[in-house]
Amino acid sequence: MQRTVYVADDVPINIELVESVFRNDPNMVIRKAENGKELIESISKNGMPDLLILDLMMPIMDGFDVLESLKDVREKNYFPVIVLSALTDKQSIVKALSMGADDYVTKPFFVEELKARVGNMLKLKERDEFLNTSLDVMESNLLEKLQMLEHTQVEVIIRLGKAAEFRDDETGRHIERIADYIKLMTEEMGLNREQRMMMKYASPMHDVGKIGIPDGVLLKPGKLTADEFKIIQLHTVIGGKILGGTTLPLLELAREIAITHHERWDGNGYPLGLKGKDIPMSGRIVAVADVFDAITSERVYKAAWPIEQALSYIKEHREKQFDPEAVDAFFSVQEKVIEIRQSKTDAPTTKPMILQIIDGDISIEQLIERWR
Repeated sequence: MQRTVYVADDVPINIELVESVFRNDPNMVIRKAENGKELIESISKNGMPDLLILDLMMPIMDGFDVLESLKDVREKNYFPVIVLSALTDKQSIVKALSMGADDYVTKPFFVEELKARVGNMLKLKERDEFLNTSLDVMESNLLEKLQMLEHTQVEVIIRLGKAAEFRDDETGRHIERIADYIKLMTEEMGLNREQRMMMKYASPMHDVGKIGIPDGVLLKPGKLTADEFKIIQLHTVIGGKILGGTTLPLLELAREIAITHHERWDGNGYPLGLKGKDIPMSGRIVAVADVFDAITSERVYKAAWPIEQALSYIKEHREKQFDPEAVDAFFSVQEKVIEIRQSKTDAPTTKPMILQIIDGDISIEQLIERWR
């Protein structure tokens, strides 16, 4: 492996002596400079050295100035420095070493000593390169694994959300629309990129607690009794329990949303009766998007509202049911929300898939074909 060694000394014969030491080594390329300024220019023009042999007493720019000038460069792209100087006082030696020199050889020098020290420093350079390469590979592998883990978290979130929607929404497009609304609203509200992505992927889990609600209540066509409505309200608590006990930030945020997306700005929501900004921001944002999409969607137990009527409802309940900031963000992106609502429509029938199978409206074969 060919190595480039720079030699900086204002006395030409000293450079010739160093050259003679390594003249017979085919893997050694020597570059010369007669002062610090010339050395810095040569490095800038020809590239970084594998090793620098540096005199301290030079005109224009001495060795100490060179060490100071190369400090930042060597932190990013390390190469060893051997000081080769006639200065033998302890103060000069300590100063050079404290400024980043790796070794100090006094003049006149023994040829074999210099060869040994150069060899040791080049081995140090090789080990540093090996470690850096290994760390790069490890970092790359770790990054790949972290990305896979993040992707897995997102997939779990989406699939669990779809499992919940399967109970009362054949298409599962409700959670797709919610994620899109949330992305628009959080951008408008100035959340940073990480917060926006977290909200987008966590929000589809808001109704995961529906999994624990009996079909007789969840899919009841008529009006719910007071007791039945209390059972429906439990989906927030159930969702919190399903998503609780984790240290994963995405699932933690999903848990927060599941519990709080039915809280109201005026304190009359459920399950905790939180008020105003005591409600986590995530729950306040999702509350607006969820209500809009829910009331504009047809279900077995209710008809869909016209979009204009739904917009009026959201506006009328600003500072009552909804956080005013979240409502304002919603209306700032109103046109895009409507486009999403119209482009990602539900299937013509809103009868839950499970009931279609039970009632014989669709066969298992047709179901499999539809999901291909």
